[in-house]
Amino acid sequence: MLPDPWLDEDTVTVGLRPPTFPDRKQILDLILAAVPSPSTNGIVVIGDSGSGKSHLLLSIKAGLQDSMDVRTFAGKAELQTTVYGALSAAVQPSGEQTDLPGLHVLRALTQSLGPAGYLYTPPVTRRRSKRHPEPKRPPLVLLVDDIHFVDPASLAVLLQLMPGFGATLVATADSRRPLPPDLYQLWEDGFLEQYILAPFTFSEAQALCEDVLGGKVQRRASSLLAAMCGFNVGLLCLAIQDARNAHLLVQRDGYWTIDVRAHCQWPGVVEHVRADISHHAAEELKALEVIALAEPLALDVVEHSFGQKAVEHLLDARHIRVLPGRPPLVRTSSWLRGEGIRLSVPRSRSTALRLGIEEPGLTADSAPAMLRWMTWTLDSGLSLSDELILAAAPAADKPSTAELAIRASVGVNGPGHRDEARMLRARALIAEGQLKEAAPELRELEGEGSQPEVQADAARRLMALSLLGAASPMPLKPDGGAHGPAAPSDPAARVMWNVHQAEQLLLSGDAPQALEKSSVAITAIGADPVLEMFRPGVLLRHVVCLRHNLSWSQLDALLDCPWAYAVPAQVAWCLDVARGYAQLSQGLPRAALRTLEPVVAELHDSGLPPVLQLASAMLAYSAALCGDSEQATARVQQSLVAAKDAVDPTDKGLLPQLSALFVAAAQDKVSRKPGHLFAVAEAFHDRQSPLMEAEALTLMMLNASRSAVEDLVVQRRLSELAASLQGAGAAATGTFASALLGNDPRLLESAGRSLSGDRQFAQAALCYARAASGYEARTRGAASRRAWTLMERLHGAFDNDVAPPLGWLPGTAGH
Repeated sequence: MLPDPWLDEDTVTVGLRPPTFPDRKQILDLILAAVPSPSTNGIVVIGDSGSGKSHLLLSIKAGLQDSMDVRTFAGKAELQTTVYGALSAAVQPSGEQTDLPGLHVLRALTQSLGPAGYLYTPPVTRRRSKRHPEPKRPPLVLLVDDIHFVDPASLAVLLQLMPGFGATLVATADSRRPLPPDLYQLWEDGFLEQYILAPFTFSEAQALCEDVLGGKVQRRASSLLAAMCGFNVGLLCLAIQDARNAHLLVQRDGYWTIDVRAHCQWPGVVEHVRADISHHAAEELKALEVIALAEPLALDVVEHSFGQKAVEHLLDARHIRVLPGRPPLVRTSSWLRGEGIRLSVPRSRSTALRLGIEEPGLTADSAPAMLRWMTWTLDSGLSLSDELILAAAPAADKPSTAELAIRASVGVNGPGHRDEARMLRARALIAEGQLKEAAPELRELEGEGSQPEVQADAARRLMALSLLGAASPMPLKPDGGAHGPAAPSDPAARVMWNVHQAEQLLLSGDAPQALEKSSVAITAIGADPVLEMFRPGVLLRHVVCLRHNLSWSQLDALLDCPWAYAVPAQVAWCLDVARGYAQLSQGLPRAALRTLEPVVAELHDSGLPPVLQLASAMLAYSAALCGDSEQATARVQQSLVAAKDAVDPTDKGLLPQLSALFVAAAQDKVSRKPGHLFAVAEAFHDRQSPLMEAEALTLMMLNASRSAVEDLVVQRRLSELAASLQGAGAAATGTFASALLGNDPRLLESAGRSLSGDRQFAQAALCYARAASGYEARTRGAASRRAWTLMERLHGAFDNDVAPPLGWLPGTAGH
């Protein structure tokens, strides 16, 4: 279901680059404005194959005025089948050839154009009627797709319509092919405008998906579909329809998202791909089917079996491509084209092709990269050794090959390898995001009766899932020593130990030491691929540690993951939740709302109650800050339900405490009373969690409750708490509390500038507002206006869906 990892860097970065000016919307608007202009003779749009030229032409047709006479031609589909270019010779019934200059072309073109409603037809009467004025001819617009396929004679007739009938030509052409000489000459003479269509991007795929589906689309879903299609616009449109019909695309909480448990047979894509490759010679078709069924396949194997010329033709048509490296390998141009070919090959033909192709030299080392070859071999009724199948286990941890790993695990027959095959399946389920199905499998494998290696692996994976709340927390056994308990020697247990230490240190107020522990865990994960399964759970805690140390540059680098569609689902979810937490912590509720809404739609049946609980709580507070009380109340209930569904409802760790904090803040913001936050602060005080207590008191101030802002007892309590905490975040909280306690306009303005530099924008805005009021009370109008201006600039950032870039400051008023 997911794209294979062969989407190389060059291909994917095409989709990651921002489009250059002019982008598609601007091109569309420019063309629609230019077509009615008498000064415009022709327009040609040039772009790569699959970049959306035909889609743009259809958009142009839909946007033109109804009063225009619009005629469409498709160079590849229509003009190749209709013989327009009969200028040079015509065959008479006697067999002789005679020259008929343009007659056949004009006749064929007229038939294609069809009757026009504005043509005058004289009435059939005996007497000559009065002369009627000829009705005004509407503007003629010729839309030609793939004009480079039009033969020269037919193109000459089309171009004659421009001066003869005042027609406007709008055409598309492939950037790999030169423009026809006549068209090129028109461009050189200044009678033809040319637009270069930039490669299709992830952002444009998002817009296209939302347009086709008629609603908001989860960004990961649109990126996944774009990558699967190889950034081909036409294929993407077909894939969207197929995915929706198969319920692979489902609507949850107002967002279209991917259902990882659904399967799609891509009927529209299969039909399109089958028609696209049907004109190829038999040897080329066989080569293409073998490459799709066994990719990646060595180039020399394909050339030896089907000939070098067949491979060259397929490369020239961009149906396949060569991967860099030694030995060179070939694959289909995109995952979805390959899937369309695979699904169109009958089982009997697939088996015959497998028996007729030479063995590519499968080994235990090459097994992970040749998983599709292995599944093709098993599907063809041939056998493989259990050792070879199990050697492909690393591929089970990647979402792109997880489904293939599950299919291959069925081929394990030896009774001594059954546990390893079950572990292979469990790993693949985790990679696909099906944690509800994977956790019970791991618990059984971790129990008695399994092989020791399988037991240890299952225990590690259960530990990783426990960090996300998908499995019961496992007790740690630290190594003893003369100076007390130390970190365990086992790498996985050491990661867990460092994470738990980081949580305890952070909640106790020692943010620098907490960051040190979580950094050790993150570094260990990056150094050992076996520990990669711990990344999502550790990532969430590490982001909280970075925030309380105000290490925004490290946080931005950590969350910058353009490959979110290619990582396991739980990693992508946790990335988005962490990004929403960072945005909300900076006081940017609209940006957090935009980030969290789509991920909450995916998390509802993910099997991660604590993550859903935190995401819903932050979303509730973001909605409350944005004035949406109804959504805030609904999200509060969603967070409370997720807390009840947790594996351990009594858990009082970092994530549940953060969830309780944001739920209380949302409830207070909706009710305009500080009761819930005050109760939560008291609970944190009793639990000896000073950091969370300080956070609760800070949110009381930011909720604009005058009783909290003006309550000297609360302000003194926050100031004392900040003094007992350590780290840059605690220092910023101390600056905020001291400024409010002093209530001096100059001190408040200075604190606002300091807090802005620390990206504590909500606290800075409150300081600026109180400073402006203080200046105004002292009749210092200029200073008051300066503070108000700075506050308004911060509120402008709050009202934006996009977080301001790192290093942004509201700036000096008046500059």
